[in-house]
Amino acid sequence: MKKTLTLTGFLLLAANILFAQQAFTFNRIGTDDGIGLASNVVYCTYQDAKGFIWVGTANGLQRFDGSKFVQLSSEKSERSLLVSNLTQIVPVDSVSIFLAFPYRQEFGIFNTTTFKYTRIAVEHPEIMVSKSEFKLWKDSYGEVFLSVFSYGVLHYNKKKNLFVDDNYFKFPKGWSPTLSFFEDTVKHQYWFPCAGNGLAVFDKKSGRLFTKNYNPENIPHLNIKKIQAATTDVFIDRNRRYWIFNWPGGVHYKRCFDSTGKELNDTLGLNTNPDYSEMRNFYETKKGLLWMYGANALFNYDRNEKRFFMYDHAAGSSTGIQFRSVYQVMEDHDGSIWVCTDNGLYFTSPGSGTYGVVDMLFDTERGGLEFTDILELKNAGGYWVSSWGRGIYTLDRNMVRRPNHVYDNMPAMSKQKWIEYRQAWALYQHSDGKVWIGCQAGNYMIYDTATRKTKYLYAPESGGWTFRYITGDKKGNIWLGTFGGGLLKYDGKKMSVVQQLGSNITKILVDNEGLLWIACENNGLVCLSADGTKILHHYTSGSKTNKLFINTGKDIEQLDDSTIVFGAGAMNFINKKTGKVHWLTFDEGLPSNTIQRIRVDGSGYLWMITLNGLCRYNPVTKRVTSYGRKDGITLAHLTNEADWFSSDGFVMFAGGNALMFFKPGVFETKQPPDVMITDFKLFNNYVSVDSLLALPKVQFTSGQNSFSIYFSALSYLQREKLTYYYKMTGIDKDWIKGDRQNFINYSLLPPGTYTFSVFCEDIDGLRSKNITELTIQIKPPFWRTYTFMILCIVLIGLCVYAIDRLRINKLLAVEKLRTRVARDLHDDMGSTLSTINILSSMAKSKINVDPVRTTEYLGKISDNSQRMMDAMDDIVWSIKPANDSMQKIAARMREFATSVLEAKEIEMDFRIDEAVYDVKLNMEARRDFFLVFKEAINNAAKYSRASMVTIQLGLHAKRLVLVVSDDGEGFDPHESDNGNGLGNMQKRADAMNARLQIQSTPGGGTHVTLNVPVG
Repeated sequence: MKKTLTLTGFLLLAANILFAQQAFTFNRIGTDDGIGLASNVVYCTYQDAKGFIWVGTANGLQRFDGSKFVQLSSEKSERSLLVSNLTQIVPVDSVSIFLAFPYRQEFGIFNTTTFKYTRIAVEHPEIMVSKSEFKLWKDSYGEVFLSVFSYGVLHYNKKKNLFVDDNYFKFPKGWSPTLSFFEDTVKHQYWFPCAGNGLAVFDKKSGRLFTKNYNPENIPHLNIKKIQAATTDVFIDRNRRYWIFNWPGGVHYKRCFDSTGKELNDTLGLNTNPDYSEMRNFYETKKGLLWMYGANALFNYDRNEKRFFMYDHAAGSSTGIQFRSVYQVMEDHDGSIWVCTDNGLYFTSPGSGTYGVVDMLFDTERGGLEFTDILELKNAGGYWVSSWGRGIYTLDRNMVRRPNHVYDNMPAMSKQKWIEYRQAWALYQHSDGKVWIGCQAGNYMIYDTATRKTKYLYAPESGGWTFRYITGDKKGNIWLGTFGGGLLKYDGKKMSVVQQLGSNITKILVDNEGLLWIACENNGLVCLSADGTKILHHYTSGSKTNKLFINTGKDIEQLDDSTIVFGAGAMNFINKKTGKVHWLTFDEGLPSNTIQRIRVDGSGYLWMITLNGLCRYNPVTKRVTSYGRKDGITLAHLTNEADWFSSDGFVMFAGGNALMFFKPGVFETKQPPDVMITDFKLFNNYVSVDSLLALPKVQFTSGQNSFSIYFSALSYLQREKLTYYYKMTGIDKDWIKGDRQNFINYSLLPPGTYTFSVFCEDIDGLRSKNITELTIQIKPPFWRTYTFMILCIVLIGLCVYAIDRLRINKLLAVEKLRTRVARDLHDDMGSTLSTINILSSMAKSKINVDPVRTTEYLGKISDNSQRMMDAMDDIVWSIKPANDSMQKIAARMREFATSVLEAKEIEMDFRIDEAVYDVKLNMEARRDFFLVFKEAINNAAKYSRASMVTIQLGLHAKRLVLVVSDDGEGFDPHESDNGNGLGNMQKRADAMNARLQIQSTPGGGTHVTLNVPVG
């Protein structure tokens, strides 16, 4: 029978185990996945030191963190990255990458930290014709080159930021390499295929170029004529095999040589592609897995079969990859393989297809195939797989199909019997080495592995029912279960019916105490005594206590000394000692409440096949982990009839036409990497994360209080099996379990200092080593800062002080006013009253003696009384607030001058400017100003003998100017006695900071000028 195998897996297993084919199962990322891939045409990838994967697409540069793609290309400005076909990403250093946009004939350097892009010019731009092909590459010395098809190799000059044609590799005239090259770091040589001339080898140490025409070192491959014509591609793998391709006569030859030039047959399988293809690229992983790819081609080398496996890339491919062109293959830090195609970005896990998870599909050209049981023969005897209708399949330790002798000595029998013996259901190898095979309709076979002879038997005790399961106990008894519910025992001498349970027996388990556990279809789980005669427990879904999830179960296992697990719908855990039952259901993490198979591995993990695939239960952490296509599990939906745990540590499941097995170690995860802050958005605008993380704390203004934080562990192997927990100290009290979006929004945070913390946890509860933290300070608005508060306190203090000073000043002003009034009253009123008192006494004494003198005294009393009344009137007027305006002052001045001058029959001319009315004088100044005026008018009335007095009041240069002039007889100021009148006028002028000027000459009248500052 022809057999086709599809093997998928994750990690290398034991090196001494050889399997058939190393095919990988791929998973696709496309534009329709909703995580931001800009185009399904993906040309290149590069993983930086931090773990980010940079992706070149038909729409420019993107960065992938495992959960989303961030677009870096844009057309916003001339200095922006191009939104164009980015075909190559070549690392410069830890933070910079070279980018190639050949369709735009542009190259540049991009800083992955600052996102700054710098274009690189070409020394002779005329060589960059529209149809030119280019390839950027960097050697192990850090030198960067640009291969230009049909021209040559340009060298990057870092100082000039320019690609120059310096003939670095010293090609002879007329020799131009293809875009392919290989740097042999072992011999420090560069290999170039030159399509029109052959191979060229540049020796770094000597600086010489060797060709078929110049080969002083006698390099063997330069002497092989058949690879010197139309040579296109060259590669040397770590096994020192030389892969050299050429196209002489339009035929694609793919050849492999050893270091001596001997041709090898390791190219087997490379020519199996029925479609036109061009393989132009090579890639070798860290573990030595060799890939070749190009147009309509993707191959990897199977080191065990020593041939290449071609990936079917049409729709419906079993390996999950579809393309017309493969542009790049890359291995990331975890060992995962990334494949860039014109139909999206594909990835597969490390070791997938390399002795990891093995999915074997057997062909069904002759009709349906149903595997029913699996058995590992003792003493490295290989594996047997029973089938319904096809008999027994035997596989060696390498899982290679081998012939068996089960049916070699089959006697003549009816066709029906012949068919029934090939309808095998159960396998069991007894301690004597013989294999029991349960068959249809009560038939069974016993195969002697020593003699290779088979006994074909029928058990009438079965009642004609099919033997569904066979096992043995430590006492040597063989137990057989039938579809009819009969439990039979063979004790080495005879077959007997021990129990009739009335329902199909799907599994018999002999526990560590020798008790029998029987899974009965539609009748629950039965526990029997060691001899099978006594029913100790019968668990059903209808029990009042300790009931099962459902009655129908297919598989039983013993998890530990005291626990039996029974797959009946959900997982039922039965405590042997207490009889208590508890369930593990979909709500607790099972992928489905339809368990089909159960198997415990050597570490105590419980592996289960459900209708929704494979999962694992960790009895320590109580966690369930599901595995699917991304983990290399592709046939779990078929392998639901049989299971086995091999002596080599493989967990095996079989069913349908499929066999799946793996070592549990392929799913063991390392400690998750620390979580990284991948992006930071402030009001939906990206902020450079590296610049933020370089700060001891991130500081924002009070208005910058809404942002988003993105995070990821940057492990693409574990990305769907990690759970993130985050907390913002200052807001969150406890850790919050993150969703699958791997970001959190914070809006309108109040001012304060916050610390964002995040870590991840894998499926087994193992945490990342460190908690990643980012401290963020949102500054308060100015009015909430300490500076503002201190300033406010100072201002309030100043205001209180000012108010207090104003209060004190008012009190002082009142006190001053009271003092002045008291002084004036004392000075003016006191002296006047004293005078009146004296005159009154004198008049009283003279009234009868000297009437004339008495009349004189009375006149003086009258004058003093009038003067006292005027003084009192002046005091009251000056302190009255209603008289503060200049209108009131001017009116009083006019009134006073009129009354005084008219009494002396002196004419008056009173002039006042309109601007004067806007002047404000305080109470003291107003009183002093009026008294100076009053004194000037009184002097003019009393002493000038004038016929005209002119009064002028104006405002000049912020100074109030009063001029009182008369046409009287005047006087000589120098000879004047400067009585109290003039002296008081000067004192009052000084009190106002005013200038008083008195100008007079005998016979020339008098001019009094008072100049008062009012600005």
